[in-house]
Amino acid sequence: MDTLIFGGLLATVYALLRQRSWAVLLGGWWIMLVLTILLLAHHITSSLKLGLSY
Repeated sequence: MDTLIFGGLLATVYALLRQRSWAVLLGGWWIMLVLTILLLAHHITSSLKLGLSY
């Protein structure tokens, strides 16, 4: 999942360098922001479940 987010950020930067429209850039940044927040929420709420017993 992390790789997909970094790939999306790279695609957004590529669109910036290619001087795409502002709608494409803003849409890309908003999509990446939402995906990053969802990934962060998933990592914070998930348990590791390493199979350790004490």
